[in-house]
Amino acid sequence: MTAMTSEDNALETAAAALREAQAAVHTARRKLSAAIVTAYRAGEPAARIAERTGTSVTEIRNLLAATQASRRAER
Repeated sequence: MTAMTSEDNALETAAAALREAQAAVHTARRKLSAAIVTAYRAGEPAARIAERTGTSVTEIRNLLAATQASRRAER
């Protein structure tokens, strides 16, 4: 068995950093999705939401469909 080198450590450190970044992206996507649904339920058009978020109207409509969002607030 060979001893671990600083190169081996760099690889593991980079992998750990990647996992942390992926978790942060997942959290950010969930927050953005919630904000999109909230804006839509408040009456903002999908086209305006797309413009404000830098995404396409199709992406916004797909997200709204996936979350079964409607203009009416949940009771």
